[in-house]
Amino acid sequence: MVRVIYLVHESPGRLRLRLPYLRHAPDAVDPLADHLAGLQGMEEVQIKPYTGSVLCTFDRHQLRSSDILAAAQERTGIATVLQPGERSLAEEEALAQAALHHGSDLARAAACFFKSMNLEVLRASGGRIDLGTLAAATFATAGAAEVVATGKLPLPPWFNLGWWAFRTFTSMEKNAIDAAPVTPTQDEVHAG
Repeated sequence: MVRVIYLVHESPGRLRLRLPYLRHAPDAVDPLADHLAGLQGMEEVQIKPYTGSVLCTFDRHQLRSSDILAAAQERTGIATVLQPGERSLAEEEALAQAALHHGSDLARAAACFFKSMNLEVLRASGGRIDLGTLAAATFATAGAAEVVATGKLPLPPWFNLGWWAFRTFTSMEKNAIDAAPVTPTQDEVHAG
């Protein structure tokens, strides 16, 4: 992960930073908190490792925000500080590449859930049916039951048609999609 410090908010006697790398470096939290708390004029340091949020309250007559930021940079070795509204293109690219190659946390969790469900269905059926076949058969049976009950063949809703079109495209063009590079947004193109 690209290591940057985001200056989130600054007001007299209060400074909030965000250091995303802290989510993956819990051992760095206490030393950073101790280092910042040791500054003359620091009143309180709160670090939330899961979000990487660092909140400092301090006596503005004894300590400046720039001194706190310099101390955070010194302790972490991070040179890049982004002001409010600035974005780290390197961090965004690293996150996009990680998601592209490894999937998001949510996608991996969903995949694990459905793989385990598939194994349970295979075990229960003695290997004769899998989750995909069971789901398709269930939907086909439900559709047939609706036709029998109403005597009509309804048109699918627009969102189903849209999903089927999208799913067909992604299935048929999987190789092209996997090979496509991550492209910058228009803002990034104009900025860089």
